[in-house]
Amino acid sequence: MLEIYKLFCSVNYPLWWLILRIRSLIGKEHKKRYVEKLGHGFKERPVGDIIWVHALGLGETLSLVFFLNKLSQTFKDKTILFTTSTFNSYIAFAKLTVNKNIIHQFAPVDSQIALRRFLYFWNPRMVLISELDLWPLRSMEVKKLEIPLVLFNSRMNEKKKNDRRIIYNIFKRTLSEFDHIFLQDEESVKYFKYFGVSENKLSICGPFKSAGTDLYVDKAIKKRMKNIFSNKIVWIAASLHSDEEIEILESFKLTKEKLPNLTLVMVPRSPEFFQITKKRCLKYSKKVSVRRSENDFPERDTEILIVATIGELGTWYKLASIAFIGNSLDLKSIKTGKNPFEAVQSGCFVIHGPKMLEPGFSILKELGVAEEVSNKFEISGALVKYASPEIRKSKIIHGKKLILNNKKLIYQFIDELKLIYKKREPKT
Repeated sequence: MLEIYKLFCSVNYPLWWLILRIRSLIGKEHKKRYVEKLGHGFKERPVGDIIWVHALGLGETLSLVFFLNKLSQTFKDKTILFTTSTFNSYIAFAKLTVNKNIIHQFAPVDSQIALRRFLYFWNPRMVLISELDLWPLRSMEVKKLEIPLVLFNSRMNEKKKNDRRIIYNIFKRTLSEFDHIFLQDEESVKYFKYFGVSENKLSICGPFKSAGTDLYVDKAIKKRMKNIFSNKIVWIAASLHSDEEIEILESFKLTKEKLPNLTLVMVPRSPEFFQITKKRCLKYSKKVSVRRSENDFPERDTEILIVATIGELGTWYKLASIAFIGNSLDLKSIKTGKNPFEAVQSGCFVIHGPKMLEPGFSILKELGVAEEVSNKFEISGALVKYASPEIRKSKIIHGKKLILNNKKLIYQFIDELKLIYKKREPKT
């Protein structure tokens, strides 16, 4: 099967060109920069060594911002080439403030022509792949050049293991190309071993999300919205799965009876479907606004604001007092919760559903920094309880201290990278 895949990658360039061209025309790829995925249109290569860091999409990108800045400070005489695969990750990253020796490009697709153009042009001295965005040909082409290859901030559970069993041999070969694999938790070790990874390649680095991130905050928007939201309690429901929206709106209806000045900011996981969200919201309030662009602002009497933009979550967290972190209610369609640490770092008290299951998330509930809720009545109860700034204050302080302490995970991992970089073998 692997040989068939390699053969496909040697001839699939025209297919990738067609797919990406169509996606660019319908707005799912950057209209000009999509060619980077094909091995064209690169920025000018800086002089000196390149360290290539790759993340797949928006969530992975945001969770790595703090790491990228610290990595670039450690390797200040080198360039950090950061690649992503999705358009939304590019939009969000473009708004962030990062160090000058960090540059962004779109990652090459798994095509022999695109990959070889990319590797020949950038000639990286070390390659870091985040989480589980693994492509067989990419790993093999990197190792052909004897470049140290590191998988980091990765995890695997029973479901992810089972999803990859059908391609067992390909996945095993892909993982075998990595020199070092750093995992988020101990549980993942057995699943990586199942795919033939030797224990001496595996280390635990912890979940990077728990160290917080440097989310973008637009000061102008924040100032204007603070004026609009004056004398209101702002509750944000972020990364909402569509199936959670009704429960959130029902809890909003219940809570408004006790907190008439409550304003709900809804940030759906899929902002492109905002019209469906708006239709639902109008059944609960006639004062609904939608933010689709930088120039869209709600009226003062808005009760529900739907944010359908990319890269503004940090601003809205700063404006809110309480944050519900979505994709976490106990519904059949939901697997695991989204990142709560961004909200904690921004000064929100966090509430979340029972499916907040990723590594590191449980500590928030154990320390009382977050509260688990299961239904509209519990959500409403938590909103009423934590509407008081006095009750929230100490919990928010503890949350920020936890994130500050968790940043040592990043520093320890960078220390490991310094050793790997120092020991790297020169290319022949």
